[in-house]
Amino acid sequence: MLRLVSALCFLTLAACGADRADSFRQGLPSQNAVKLAVPGQGQALTAAGQRSDPLEGQKAEYYALTRGVSLGVNGATASVLTLVEKIVRNPPTSVQDQNVAIWGPHTDALSPVTWKLTVKRTAPNQHSYILEGKGKTEADSAFRGVLSGTHLSTGVDLGSGTFLIDFDAAQTLPEHGNEIGTAMIDYSRVSSTSEASVTATFVGVRDDASGQRVNATYKYVEQPGQGGSLDFTMNKNAIGGPAIEALSIRSRWTQSGTGRADVRGVGGDLTTPVTINECWDAGFLSRYFLTSFDPTKNYGQATACAFATAEYTSL
Repeated sequence: MLRLVSALCFLTLAACGADRADSFRQGLPSQNAVKLAVPGQGQALTAAGQRSDPLEGQKAEYYALTRGVSLGVNGATASVLTLVEKIVRNPPTSVQDQNVAIWGPHTDALSPVTWKLTVKRTAPNQHSYILEGKGKTEADSAFRGVLSGTHLSTGVDLGSGTFLIDFDAAQTLPEHGNEIGTAMIDYSRVSSTSEASVTATFVGVRDDASGQRVNATYKYVEQPGQGGSLDFTMNKNAIGGPAIEALSIRSRWTQSGTGRADVRGVGGDLTTPVTINECWDAGFLSRYFLTSFDPTKNYGQATACAFATAEYTSL
């Protein structure tokens, strides 16, 4: 992610005197606070389309898509938050007025990029932060933010906030990855018993299949001990024609892992809207499949579904 892991390993600078950064460290989000916890066995499932037809008793196609999407979003957020965690393990370069901690600016000996992380206390248990980079030969006025956000801490691995990853800004640095667009993450996990939610909005990111820029939105909700849901939309060339279709999917699951996905596709090369419904058991095997366009693909009974009726996302 942005090739920042190696670039940010410079943050081993020792501050003079005692390390006064503990409160600033606690004011940053953890990976667990923004994790999409879709039931699974840890396998790296990918998007639907690995088989040409749904098969009863096989791994549910839209469970696999849901699981794969969650792993993809988790990967995007975890890679960035891992960088932040690496940074703040070390003492800050300076602490100003007890309300601002700064790591850097610093340039790794073999890097063409200079980095700086600034964390500001804005209220009790609340902080804002920005990670900035510039070419090492550029003036300090050239710093541009690649990661910025706010966080309200309510405990270890708990809290709420938002952060923006600006891949386009990173593209302007002398050294960068291949990602483009932006990702906005809003999250809330304020206690171990309260509802957890994560909304991820990707704008102008690259679709690996077509090479085109696309937008996608993901909304995750978890009720501890009860299950959860993941809604997502994609603007994607889904059926191979020249136009782009709008796909929307709502997946729901119980604590045991049984679940259901309801899919709607519109626009693009589709002359009329289409729907797909699939249910899976606790082993994530498909037990019910229904399409609005090809009855030869349908199987099973709706009574096999953990959720009896279809629900389409409102995203």
